[in-house]
Amino acid sequence: MTEPSHNIISERAMDLLNEGKPLSDLYVEGEVKIEISDVWDKDVVIENCIIESFSGSVSQFKSPVKLLNSRFKNCQFVFTYFLGGLIIENCTFDNYLDFQAGGHNQLGSSIIIKNSEFHDFVNFFDCWYEGPVTINGNNFQKGTNLMSKEQLLTFDVPPQISNNQGSLNIESEFAIKE
Repeated sequence: MTEPSHNIISERAMDLLNEGKPLSDLYVEGEVKIEISDVWDKDVVIENCIIESFSGSVSQFKSPVKLLNSRFKNCQFVFTYFLGGLIIENCTFDNYLDFQAGGHNQLGSSIIIKNSEFHDFVNFFDCWYEGPVTINGNNFQKGTNLMSKEQLLTFDVPPQISNNQGSLNIESEFAIKE
């Protein structure tokens, strides 16, 4: 990832996303927050950015959410439905990342997480993935519960999970915080 060439505040970033435009080559100060009770029908593309804080929680994304070659200091997707899919590629997440009680990629819409770095725990508790899931080449430094037995994870299509570093079957996120 090259360093972003422009700094903007989160309000400007939200203006761009509301217009259906990508965030590209930006350092975004503040919190970018898409938390709506309805379906978000615009594209969400974040590429070659550094984002201080991003929340897409309690939202349903009709189009694919694409996070590419970016760094997220804080990020969360609690109760988030990726109806159109999710692509995370070549990204870094500095802190805890929560996908809890989400997923719901509709058939034909993929969840792809690859070649990314997760510096803290990644929580997949109670997620249901209706379409294809590929998780490949990532480094889960403090682990994840993606493959644990007690996490209420449902995959309607067998997931493709390979070449990841770190523990994928931590039963309790609290065990690693001590």
